Amino acid sequence: MKIISRKELMELPEGTIFSYYEPCCFRELFIKDSNPEPDYPDFSCSGLIGAVDHSSSNDFSEFCDRMEKGESLPVDFEFSGREGLFDDEQLFAIYEKEDVKKLIIRLTDTLS
Repeated sequence: MKIISRKELMELPEGTIFSYYEPCCFRELFIKDSNPEPDYPDFSCSGLIGAVDHSSSNDFSEFCDRMEKGESLPVDFEFSGREGLFDDEQLFAIYEKEDVKKLIIRLTDTLS
């Protein structure tokens, strides 16, 4: 794992696994789904944490309420959206290939 700038993240390939990073604090986990376009300096990403299958922010809120009451709802790890923050000061933790392999092994271990 390493910590990089937004500019560096923008140059990494699609499929990069990352978290937002603030000094000593790691947040959500994402997959970078696209690279910036020439006229639009943004990228899209898929969240891996809290990826409740929904079609609107109203759905998301309602589904969270339902899950709080014990209902089980499906997840959607393919949902992608624009990052949209445009914060050049934001740092990111990048999970390198070996890190991702270890994560897959650890998650797979929970299935047995």
